[in-house]
Amino acid sequence: MINGMTFITGGWLLFLLLWGCSNSGRTISTQPRSVYPPTSYEIVNPSAPERVTSPGIYYPRKQSPYIARSVERRPVIAAPVGRPSSLSRFHRNLRIKKDILRVGSRSRPHRRPMSPRYITIHSTQNWSKGADAYRHALALKRGKLGSLSWHYTVDQNVIIQHLPTREQGKHADINGPGNKYSIGIEMCEHPGNSRSATLERTAKLTAYLMKKHQIPLRRVVPHYHWPRRGYSPAHKNCPHFLLENGRPGRKWKAYLKQINKHYQQIK
Repeated sequence: MINGMTFITGGWLLFLLLWGCSNSGRTISTQPRSVYPPTSYEIVNPSAPERVTSPGIYYPRKQSPYIARSVERRPVIAAPVGRPSSLSRFHRNLRIKKDILRVGSRSRPHRRPMSPRYITIHSTQNWSKGADAYRHALALKRGKLGSLSWHYTVDQNVIIQHLPTREQGKHADINGPGNKYSIGIEMCEHPGNSRSATLERTAKLTAYLMKKHQIPLRRVVPHYHWPRRGYSPAHKNCPHFLLENGRPGRKWKAYLKQINKHYQQIK
C-alpha cells in the first residue's frame, strides 16, 4: 500500500515538474485587451427563416427558442462624399482629349502667347445633327470655321482641347481683351445632346482652369460680357440658355454656384 502511494505521489510530482518547465518560457502580455471581442453573437428568430442566411448554433439554454450565430465586428467607414481632390486627380477625372491645332493652319496661323485672366463660356448655336465636340474639332482642323479658334469644346460625353491655355484664340471679340486674356469654352447643343450633362462637364472644366491659373469666380464670364465692335447688338446672346432676355441674370448666377461647388472640392 505504501509502495502504491509512493508511486502515485511520485507520478504527480513528475507531472507538476514537467508542466512547470513547459510554462517557464511564457510571458504575460501587458497590452490592453480590446474592448470588443472580434466576434459577437446576433440573435435571430427561427420563425423567420428568410433572415437566417448561414448555419446557426443553438443558444446554450436549451429552452430558448432563438438561434445565435457569430457576427464579425468590422469598422464602419463612411463613403467619401464630397471629399477634396488634388488638382492632378481632378484633371485626370475630366479625361480631356487633346487635339491641338497645327501651327500654320487657318485657325492657328502662329503662336500668340497669353497669360489667362478670364474664362469665357460660349454655346456653339450649331443645331445640326451630329454637331458634337469631335465634329467641331474636325471643322477647326480643316479650316471650315475661318480664322475662329477656341480652347475647348464640350458635349455630354467628352472635352476636347484645341489650343494650349497660354495661347490666344479668336472666339470673343475682335482684338479685344476677350481674345487676348481669356480661355474660350464652347458647349455643344446639337439634337440628342444632354444639356445638363454638358453644363456639368463644363462646370468641372471651368473649376479646374480656375484653380490651375488662379482665376477668381468673378472673372468667369459669358460671351455676352465682351462687346464686339462693329456688331449690332454689340453684346451677343451667348450662351443663350444661361441668359435671360439676352443678359446674365438668375440662371447665370446659379451656374456660377455650380462651378464654385466643384472649385471648392479641389485642394
